[in-house]
Amino acid sequence: MAKTPRGAEVRDTPPAALVDGRLLMIEQYHYLTGSMWQLPGGNVDADDQGHEAAARRELAEETGYRGGRWTPRGAVHPMPGLTPARVHLWSAEGLTPGEPAPESGEVDLQVRHLSLDEAVRAVRDGRIGCASSAALVLAVAVPR
Repeated sequence: MAKTPRGAEVRDTPPAALVDGRLLMIEQYHYLTGSMWQLPGGNVDADDQGHEAAARRELAEETGYRGGRWTPRGAVHPMPGLTPARVHLWSAEGLTPGEPAPESGEVDLQVRHLSLDEAVRAVRDGRIGCASSAALVLAVAVPR
């Protein structure tokens, strides 16, 4: 586990991305920034068996979607001057819908289904303000 220069532990946070041709975005209020659109994600818990397991768990908790085919999309350090935190990026397709099970601090989540074009516009106009979410939207939008 990474540590800050002052010794605080920092966990990696994995967002998940593409769901059957449309992006699942969440809108959530953060007390530091206000309401923000972002991809589902969160911390790697001690019980998680790696970053993919954490991404799968977070997607299921926040949106209810499970299973599917997962593709790693790299990792980014969103604020390297402030924290060693690393965000692992994933895309997922062929998911099965289900009931979300948000944590107590996530009960205000609103799930949005966006076309890739709309998600790119949302990055450009600032509706998607989360740096790692913006990076993943653009990575998925650029053809290989």
